[in-house]
Amino acid sequence: MSVSIYYTAKRKQKLTHTEQEAINQLLEKYSVDEEIDEYLKTGEGHNWTSFTIYDSKNPTAYDVIFEGSTELPNNSEYAMFDGVDHWASLLADIRNVIAGAEWNVHVDDHNLIWDEENLEYDITK
Repeated sequence: MSVSIYYTAKRKQKLTHTEQEAINQLLEKYSVDEEIDEYLKTGEGHNWTSFTIYDSKNPTAYDVIFEGSTELPNNSEYAMFDGVDHWASLLADIRNVIAGAEWNVHVDDHNLIWDEENLEYDITK
């Protein structure tokens, strides 16, 4: 059974060019493509999937400016936790780039709680 992390940001203003460039840099920084290749070659490591962003030209609502879902790794005792931790860190960085958006981040039916003081998702709650 697969479990995924889902994310949506809503705001009236579309992403700016500067915001999109910053997001692209974050996507590169947090990429797990090398880990995916290693797992496929050797069977070692987590069974990651790449971070998925839905097509911004076809949003699920008129004010959605960023959305997607990514399947979490699940091939070891801590794989899913590592996946949530990794992708929640990326999403926190993206959230900090996109000013004034309303965010919803959840793993299946469990909402991740935003820690305003530390500007990150608290995955322990």
